[in-house]
Amino acid sequence: MFEKWQIWGTKPELESKHNVKRLQGELSEMESTKQLVEIISKIYEPKMNVLDVGCNVGHYLLGLRRKFPSLDYTGVDAYEYYINEAQKAFSSDTHANFEVKDIHKPLFTEEKFDIVYCCNVLLHLPDFRIPVTNLLNSTKKCCIIRTLLSDYTTIVKAPIVDDHDELGNPNEFWYLNTWNRKYFDDFIKKLGWKTEYVQDEFNSQNVQEEFENGKNNDLEKGTRILGDKQIVDNIIFNWVWVIITK
Repeated sequence: MFEKWQIWGTKPELESKHNVKRLQGELSEMESTKQLVEIISKIYEPKMNVLDVGCNVGHYLLGLRRKFPSLDYTGVDAYEYYINEAQKAFSSDTHANFEVKDIHKPLFTEEKFDIVYCCNVLLHLPDFRIPVTNLLNSTKKCCIIRTLLSDYTTIVKAPIVDDHDELGNPNEFWYLNTWNRKYFDDFIKKLGWKTEYVQDEFNSQNVQEEFENGKNNDLEKGTRILGDKQIVDNIIFNWVWVIITK
């Protein structure tokens, strides 16, 4: 049974379509993939293992493989549909493993990973605290998070269908949440970790062209450029990379 916000469970094919197209070369590599590879390149050493939490169909692995052909990779996602798609897409990759695991529960109780990354996931969750705790409990050296942070916490419920309850809340939606940066930072530091923030980098032309070509995620109106910001509908996506170490 899925919660109202878990559209990845109720309508998984909508979220996966554009990522499958990336795997097949029909859509260009995401801007965040390029920067993730750059960040990991500064950290990675031979024989390190990497955990991708919220891996979807494994589209980030495609970018990593170009730089690290034999990187020891594990991808986990809460939704079996995506793991099945990832296993099919990377069936010949002997250095990749995919498993169904929920970020709201302990991920690997018997193993820690040198590098853990979680990109574009926390904004879609009702609360980040348990997920971040589980990420760090699985981290040996470095945890990389890409999410929305700003001066204000803003909770957004983006409706999937035109159906609302008696209070006007959507009955089927996904979260597009921005967390208060200081609150987010203080929470991590109280767990005994250090934080470093890296500015999100992207090619504005690539983002805008994909939006105009209408090849965006069917669950949203598409990410477009306004000034120097990425926006979805009327929401500014203030993406931030957080590099977390002991």
